[in-house]
Amino acid sequence: MGMLLEVMMVFLIISTALFIHEMGHAIATILRNKKAKAEIYMGSSSKEKKLKLKLGRITCYLTVALYAFCQPINSKELPPPTYKQRLTMLIGGPVASLLGFAALYYISHFFSGVPGNILINLAGASFFLFASPLIPFTYPSFLGGGPSDGLQILNLVKENSRQRKAVL
Repeated sequence: MGMLLEVMMVFLIISTALFIHEMGHAIATILRNKKAKAEIYMGSSSKEKKLKLKLGRITCYLTVALYAFCQPINSKELPPPTYKQRLTMLIGGPVASLLGFAALYYISHFFSGVPGNILINLAGASFFLFASPLIPFTYPSFLGGGPSDGLQILNLVKENSRQRKAVL
């Protein structure tokens, strides 16, 4: 029974760290325009059997998951994002994970025993979700199969560089 509880706790810690990361993307997304909206999906893009949480212009579909993603939901109604806005939206997740790491690491020092261990492990997971997504790669299919934040940033910078050279 103890091992099952530990496995469940690991999944909850991973899911919470993912949520912090995706909130960073979502906040950056809605800050680009007063009418912008975003959705966070934990796991697949299915809305079924998930807890729906509405936080202003951010709607979250929550479940325990090993991957998550954020997407703008009304982009067609808005002007296209600028290069800086797109870059900010991509870097928002890693920045939120880094801030989450710092806050959770600091707070963990005020708790002992199991609560302190949970917080320090959540801080570690947040740090991992700061550093690893910045590496340019494509996730395996069991983790969503999409490009990492780092790969998307790299492609965005390359695209911007090509466009600037074309103008000159």
